[in-house]
Amino acid sequence: MPLVKPVLDAAIKTTLNAAFAAAMTDFVAVVKTSPKTGNDNEALSLTAAIASASIVFSNIAGPGISTAVDAYIRTQTIITPPGQTVATAGSPAAQAGATTSPSPPALIA
Repeated sequence: MPLVKPVLDAAIKTTLNAAFAAAMTDFVAVVKTSPKTGNDNEALSLTAAIASASIVFSNIAGPGISTAVDAYIRTQTIITPPGQTVATAGSPAAQAGATTSPSPPALIA
């Protein structure tokens, strides 16, 4: 089966949407629980909220995207074409050679 880019696109979009929503939820929660006295405290609470939301985003987006890319790559069927150099065990004469026909289709496991 060929690689299917729309599947990868959809998986990454879903992951990023979920990560962004979780990060914004975290951001709002940190802002709501921070003290609201004076401009300096507001700046500190926004900085803390941004830092916290960034961590939430990266904890969801990073693994989600790597999983999507891994799954995308594993959808590819691998066929070794004829004429590929191969080496086998045995005597020196038996160790060198080339494929003579395509390999059976194989999936990455």
